[in-house]
Parts: sequence; C-alpha cells; structure tokens
Amino acid sequence: MEKELTFRAVVIGAVLAVIVTMYSAFAGLKIGGVYWPITTASIMALGILTILGSTNKNEINVTQTIASAGGLLAAGIIFTVPALFLIGFQISITEITLISLVGGITGVIFSVPLRRQMIEKEKLEYADGKAAAAIILAGYEKGTKIKTLSAMFGIGIIFSFLRDGIKFIPSFWNIDLLKVQLSKLFSFGSSISLIPFSGGYLIGPKFTGVWFLGAVISYFILIPFAVMNGMFEDKFSAGIELTKPLGIGVVIGAAIMYFLLKGLPAMKNIFSDWKESFKENKRMIGVILIVLVAVLTIITEMNLVLSIIAIAGAFVMAYIGGRVTGEMNVDPMELFAMIVLIGAKIFFGFNAILLVIIAAVVCISAGVAGDTLQDLKTGFLLGTKPKNQFVAQLIGVLVGALVIGVILVALQQAYGFGNTELPAPQAVALSEIIKADSLSGNLLLGIVIGAVLALVLSFFASAIIIVALGIGMYVPIELSFPLFVGGLIRFYADRKKWTEKGRLIAAGLIAGEGFTGVLLSLLGLGKLL
Repeated sequence: MEKELTFRAVVIGAVLAVIVTMYSAFAGLKIGGVYWPITTASIMALGILTILGSTNKNEINVTQTIASAGGLLAAGIIFTVPALFLIGFQISITEITLISLVGGITGVIFSVPLRRQMIEKEKLEYADGKAAAAIILAGYEKGTKIKTLSAMFGIGIIFSFLRDGIKFIPSFWNIDLLKVQLSKLFSFGSSISLIPFSGGYLIGPKFTGVWFLGAVISYFILIPFAVMNGMFEDKFSAGIELTKPLGIGVVIGAAIMYFLLKGLPAMKNIFSDWKESFKENKRMIGVILIVLVAVLTIITEMNLVLSIIAIAGAFVMAYIGGRVTGEMNVDPMELFAMIVLIGAKIFFGFNAILLVIIAAVVCISAGVAGDTLQDLKTGFLLGTKPKNQFVAQLIGVLVGALVIGVILVALQQAYGFGNTELPAPQAVALSEIIKADSLSGNLLLGIVIGAVLALVLSFFASAIIIVALGIGMYVPIELSFPLFVGGLIRFYADRKKWTEKGRLIAAGLIAGEGFTGVLLSLLGLGKLL
C-alpha cells in the first residue's frame, strides 16, 4: 500500500506552505489577485520528493495539498485586513492569526463534504486540479519542469535582492508624473518589478485587457475631461476625486450583479448537497463550529449573534466559492466578502473593525473552499484518500495562519498599502465602503454602470470581467500597463503553443520576487522590534 500522509510530506508541505503564503501575499497586494498555487506547489513537491526518492503520486499530492492552502488563505487576508490600516485602525498579529484560522477551518469543513456531489456526481471541471493531477502523473519527465521553475525562482530572488536589498536597480526614470499622463504609462512606479508582467501572463489577455481599458478610460478620457472643464485644479486631485469612487462603484455594482447571477442560483442546492455528508460527520463538524464561534466571539469581542452571522456567511460563501470554482476555475472570493460587508453595514451598522473581520472570515472561507475542492479533484483523479487530504488541508491552513499575520504587518511597515508599490485594490474598495456614511454621486453612478455592464455582458461572457474594468479605473496606471503587457505576451505564447512553459517562468518569477520582498520586509521588521 502506498504511503500518503508521511512525516516528510508534512514537513516539506509545511515549508512550501510558508513560501507559498509569502509570495502570494506580496504578489496579491501588488497585482490585486492570487493565481491558483496548486500547479506550482505540485511541481515543487514533485521535484523535492523525486530527488529524495521512494515516493509516489499520492505522497506528492498530499504534500502539494498542504503547500497550496497557504496561498488562498493569504489572499483572503490581503484582500480584506489592509482596509483597517487604510482607515487608521490597527490589528495585532495574534488577531490576524486567529481570524485566519477561523476562516480557513470553516472553508475546509464546509467544502470537504461537497466532494461527493460536486466531484464524483456532477464531475465539475476544477481545471487547475486536473492540471495538477496531470503534472504529478507526468512527473517522470526527468525534472524539466522543476528545473525551469527553480531557475526562475532564483532569478526572481536575485532581481528583488538587487533592487530592494542593495539598491542596485534604481528607479526606472525620474519624470513629472502629474504633468504628462503618458509618462505614467512607462514609469512602472518607483521601481520596475517582474510581478506585474508575470501576473499579467498568468491572468491572461482578456482580463488584463479589460483592466487596462479601465485605466485608459480614467487617465486619458475622464481625468483630461475633468481638468479641461475646470472640475479640479490638477490631474492628481481629479484622479483621486473622480476616478477612484467611480471605479470602486463599478466593482461594487459588478459584484452585486455577479452574486445575483451566479451566487443566488448556486444556493438553491446548498442544503441538499451538504445534507448527506453532514449526517456522516455531524458530531465532529458541530463541535468544530461551536469552537470556532467561541474563538471568534472572544478575539473580536463580538456578541454571540454576530459571530454566528459571520460563520453562517462563511458557510454560504464557501459553498458558492467552491461551486463557481468548479464551473469557471475562478473564485471571486473578494466579491463575496464585499457583498457580505455591504449587507452587514446596511442591516446591522457594525463598526469598521467588526465589518472587516466578518469580511475576512467570509473571504478566507470562500478561497480555501475553492482550493480544497481543487485539491480534492486532484486526489480523485490520482486515487488519494480524502481523509488524508482533509488532514493535509488543515495543516496547510494552520501553517499559513501562523505566518500571514507577521507577513502582513511587515509589508505594512515596509511599504504601506494603497500606494504604487502595493496598491491592494480590493482592500482599498472595502475601506471606501466602510468609510462612506452615504453613497456619493460618483460612487452611486459607478455602481449603476458596473451592474448594467455586468448584466449585459453576462449574455455573452462572464460578468466577473467588469470587476477588472473597475479596478483598472482606480489603481495606478503604472501597474495596469505592465499587467497588460504580460497579457499580450500570454496571447502570443498561446498562439505559439508556449503557454505551459510560460506559466512556469511567470510562476517562478512571482514566487522568487514575492518571497524575497517579504523576507526583506521581515528583516526590516526585526530591526524595528
């Protein structure tokens, strides 16, 4: 019988989970998205265990299951918690860790019971889960994939160290960004980065193209129009006062419409899908949920009712996130968090900290649920025992939760959030929702535009792409342009059938630069302490 959940699988998976959590946090704050880490984790696990010898496909799968969990847990935190820093609140590393554990564990326990329905019966696609299974099964290609990934990881480390560690790579060029909008297109922020180019490649030409279209609309149409008509004194204030609330409104409107189009229909089977599996594990799941509600109540000083609402929201959004992931290979976890936050603010009027905590729990739960079902799809194809993957996923969540608080605080002190270096677009949108006592005219107009565009586009493609338009309207164009270039490179690679090799290169560069960026931030935090 093949060994699966071995001691070395746990140790190697835990080490890889730290790396995945680190680079996912940095890259996600940089480009506003975290690509599924399962294929990258599979290649790393495959390479290491093959070198050690006497391994098998299921041990490799268990290792990558542990490793990949950290990426989506990190995404749930970086999409939400930075909003607190942006509005002037502080949150401790311990609190971030406990919130991560609550959201991550709920994501796992709410999604594992869905395996039978969504993977075995409905046979939903879970494209990255299938890709990971193919990588592991074809893992005897003499290590070509791990060599490529490792080389790019090394290049990313060297590049980031030269730029940020010893300041060998200076600012790209010094120009007056406020006078000439075109110059912003090529400035790349304070220093050039490989992450936006690589992220644009992984995201693809469609999403990055729409993102860049939003930037073009803001920087070359709306802002010049506002300035020419005397609406603002300069381009900078125009960008802040006009395009930011308008773009955020587009994101909110698209999120609401997407939830109505995809989320609500998915909920109709939620209890029937979950009922059978719940019967088999109801005692264990019941105890875990009681503990999680208690932990959430204590750490946030919320009352019991609010904690139950947060867990209930996590349950619903974990289900929707898992199903949408299976159908589209996209987990719009931050949109689900936004919907819950808006609803909580309208109906209950919680304070800022409680709103962000609820949003974080929901976001993490939805993200981890999507990742868990991707992993379970891989396991279904390879024959890995679901119980072992369940344990492995919980280990990955634990490891990710233990490091993400330190990572976030280090990045906040080293770079700050909501700027050119780390735009954190989702957290910026959440912070604007929280701060708003009432809807401004521009924000309301953006919501209407986003909802209408998403509705119209749903007849031809996925409505979620309108979110990219809104993000492009309010993040710095210095980020949007390299993302767009990366998308164009992906378009060319697809035509030349170089897609997979390009993915390895892009993933390696992101991992190397993101890992080093966090590491240097942690060293800086150590000095501060």
